[in-house]
Amino acid sequence: MPVFPPMYLALSGSASALADSFAPAQVSGALFALIGLYLLLMLSGVGIDLVVITRALARPLAWDRCVAWVKDRPWNWRVAGWVALILMCIQLVVVGVCRTLSVLGWLRKDEPESFYALIQGLVLHVACLVILAFILRAKAWTWGQAFGLQAQGLVRRLGEGMAFYAGILPLFFFAAVLSRLVMLIIGYPVTIQDVVLIFIEPQSLWTLLALLGLGLIIAPAAEEILFRGILLPLLMKRLGAGPAVILSSALFALIHLHVPSFFPLFVLATGLALAYIYTGSLWVPIMMHAVFNGMNLAILLLATT
Repeated sequence: MPVFPPMYLALSGSASALADSFAPAQVSGALFALIGLYLLLMLSGVGIDLVVITRALARPLAWDRCVAWVKDRPWNWRVAGWVALILMCIQLVVVGVCRTLSVLGWLRKDEPESFYALIQGLVLHVACLVILAFILRAKAWTWGQAFGLQAQGLVRRLGEGMAFYAGILPLFFFAAVLSRLVMLIIGYPVTIQDVVLIFIEPQSLWTLLALLGLGLIIAPAAEEILFRGILLPLLMKRLGAGPAVILSSALFALIHLHVPSFFPLFVLATGLALAYIYTGSLWVPIMMHAVFNGMNLAILLLATT
C-alpha cells in the first residue's frame, strides 16, 4: 500500500500478472518516476489554483451563465428514478446469481474476490451506459444535449480535464492528510478500503486487463454520467447550484462506505462538479476521473509489487 492518500478507484486490478516482466530495480525506478510525476502534477496544480484565484479576483467568473449550461439539461426526476430502480434491480440479480452459482458449485471457490467484483462491476456499469443510450434514443436527445458530450473540441476538453485534475490534486492531498490526522486524533481505525484489497490479489492477464478497462474507461464514464451528468442538474433545478454541488458530492463520497476517505472524496467530487459546471462538458470530469484512477492505480500496483 503506498503512502499516498486514500484512493478513489472505481474498480481495477493488481499488477501481479504484469509484475513478472519487471526486475525489482526496474519496478523501483518506475515507481520513483511515477511518484515524481505525481509531485510535479501537484506543484503544477498549485500554480493553476493561484492563477485561477488571481483571475477570479480581478475579473469575476460568469458563474450564472455556467450554471445555466448545466441546469438546462433535459433530465427530470421521473427518468432518473427509473434509471436508479433498474440499476438496483440489475445489481441485486447479478449478486444473487453469483451467490447461487457459488453455492451450487458451478463457480470455482478458489477464484479471487476480484473475479466476482469484475463481473458485478462490468455488468452494472455497462448496463448503465446501455440504459442511458436507450433513453437518449427514445427521447430523441443527443449526447451533447444531455451531457455536453460533443465530438467537436474533444481534444481541448480532454486537455482541460488534465488541467482541472492537476488543480484539484493539491486540495485532495491536503484533505486526505487532514482526514488521516483527524482519524488518528479521535482513535478511529484507518483501514485499507476493500476495493483496494482486490487489486493486490493474483490475477490472470485477461482479468487484469478487464479490471483496468473497467477502472480507467467504463467506470469513469458511467459514474460521471450518473452523478455529474444526471444527479447534479436535477439538484441544481431544485436547490440551486451551491447546495447541489455539496449534496451530490457528499452522496458520491458516502457510497464508498469508507469513513477515512469521506472528506478527500468529497473534495474530489466537488472539483469534478465545478469542472462540469464551468466547462459545460462532461468530457472534463470524465477525463479527471480516469486520470485520477490511473495515477493512483499505477502507484498502488508498482508499490505492491
